[in-house]
Amino acid sequence: MVGFGANRRGGRLPSLVLVALLAVIAVLAFHCWNAASRQALLREELAELQSQAQRTEVARGRLERRNSDLLGKVDSHRKQLEQKEADYSHLSSQLQARDGQVKRCEDGKV
Repeated sequence: MVGFGANRRGGRLPSLVLVALLAVIAVLAFHCWNAASRQALLREELAELQSQAQRTEVARGRLERRNSDLLGKVDSHRKQLEQKEADYSHLSSQLQARDGQVKRCEDGKV
């Protein structure tokens, strides 16, 4: 009786199986190389996006500071305007009172 593999020569793989294994190794190596190169591109893109986000954050902080400064100036100008309007109304009432006194004096002279 002949056992399994009795017709084989010295444990050598058939050439078809060897070629198939080499093809699988080549395909896997290509996919590994492709994934590595894509990963490198994605890392570069991520670094670029992070630097852009950092620049945007710095610009945002600068704009927020400028905005708060401008709001402070607006408040001070508003207070000055309110003070000037109060002064104007006070002077206007004083002027009307003096006009009234002038009219009374003119009426008194007549």
